[in-house]
Amino acid sequence: MSVGLLTLLGTLVAVAQETSVNRDIITDPNLSSRCKELMQDRNDKVKVRQRLTGLLERNQNLLKKTPEMKVTMKKRLESNQITLRNELYLATLQVQSLEESIIRSGCPGINL
Repeated sequence: MSVGLLTLLGTLVAVAQETSVNRDIITDPNLSSRCKELMQDRNDKVKVRQRLTGLLERNQNLLKKTPEMKVTMKKRLESNQITLRNELYLATLQVQSLEESIIRSGCPGINL
């Protein structure tokens, strides 16, 4: 009987310590909302980067399949490819910049 009572008291003390630790951790609501905004911006830019990668692959396939006789179409596809590469480079830089901002702001529990 006394062993069961000691076990019960031990678990109650452990639960009380755990809840006091949870209360000691204070999260600033402004910081967490800012972190959510930064993470949402980063996720949006990652989606843009993925779309650009897909468009670039599609453009390369079209460029390979285009007959040599269609000179103007080849030129348009080549200029489109250059534009897509530039946009992809800029999107990658923006994602890196956002990741650095997230880390600098001290967001808790980052999953990049």
